[in-house]
Amino acid sequence: MDIPKFEEFFIQINTSYWLLGIPFGKNNIRIRFYIFLVLVFLMAIGEINFCVTNVSSKNLLELTQLAPCLSVGVLSILKIVCIALKRNKINNLVISLKDLYDNIINDNEKKNIVKDDLLFLYVLIKTYFILNMLLIMMYNFSTIFIMIYHYFKTSEVNFMLPYAILLPFTMDLWYEWILVYMYSITSGFLCVLFYTAVDILYYILTSHVCNHFKLLSFDLQNLTDGNLLGHSVKRHQYLLKLSEDLEDIFTAPNFFNVLVGSLEICALGFTLTFGGGIQLLGVILFLISVLLQMYMMCLFVETLMRKSASVGEMTYFSNWHCMDKSSKKTILLIITRSNKEKYLTAYKFSVISYKCFTKIISTSWTYFTILRTLYTESE
Repeated sequence: MDIPKFEEFFIQINTSYWLLGIPFGKNNIRIRFYIFLVLVFLMAIGEINFCVTNVSSKNLLELTQLAPCLSVGVLSILKIVCIALKRNKINNLVISLKDLYDNIINDNEKKNIVKDDLLFLYVLIKTYFILNMLLIMMYNFSTIFIMIYHYFKTSEVNFMLPYAILLPFTMDLWYEWILVYMYSITSGFLCVLFYTAVDILYYILTSHVCNHFKLLSFDLQNLTDGNLLGHSVKRHQYLLKLSEDLEDIFTAPNFFNVLVGSLEICALGFTLTFGGGIQLLGVILFLISVLLQMYMMCLFVETLMRKSASVGEMTYFSNWHCMDKSSKKTILLIITRSNKEKYLTAYKFSVISYKCFTKIISTSWTYFTILRTLYTESE
């Protein structure tokens, strides 16, 4: 199987961003983006009001069931706004990566080096999008089945919504329920489009930068002519600049992911342990999605750190001892610069890494034990 074309990685992103009103590759923002943003924001406000008015140890399970949905709603707003503000830099970065990718397509040896990584990325973005679509459909449409089950069991119509929100009016009639229900599922789909579009873009851009560090390492390891060192140095500096652009674009979304991730995992784990019912499958899918998102966020940065640091190591294994004095100094410069690996941060507060992932899991477990104690005592 040959590697995908560069544009094939962005098929899903192009569709998602166009639907959201921020066409990918363009600088303008459509009016529907602001409308969608307001819709999701109002839904989040309704969920927050519900949580505030029902704060009690007796309602702990119900609140923890709502917490992941509320977290995703707020997180999706923050992340998509950050990306919309950085759209010019994103467009420039994509153009730069496409130019570099064209060199891979035209070289069979380079294609073989990064083929497995590119195929993994292609499968990942498809899997991640499908998983989240299944998740939101489970949450949005399970309410109807619950209502039908309740009607056949009690012969009473109980108007229910996918997400608990505080409404400024009573919902006693069919047309009122239909309007609010349609608004709820629309907001749910928008949230998924918001955060999957940001996450998939993060996976693609970070992975491509990692692959070019890998190719640079290969070229330097097999370097035999000191005259080509100048070009390699420029490539190295260029990739370092692209890494800095990645940091600038995704430092805020990464910060919000780290900030909210522990809360999401804790609430989902608590619901999975003490909850039940028809939404149990949705909770499992939700937990898998959050863990996958957190792990991949850390995995790609760990890869970036490793690949950027390997440039100096692979340069050391080149035939530098056969080169002239000037080329040896350049080799030493590359090795010295590579000792400082490139990484992405959560607004400089934390380096995104495997250590960060384990910290998120550890914090989630701490929150979970506290919630379990409160819930057991209330019972």
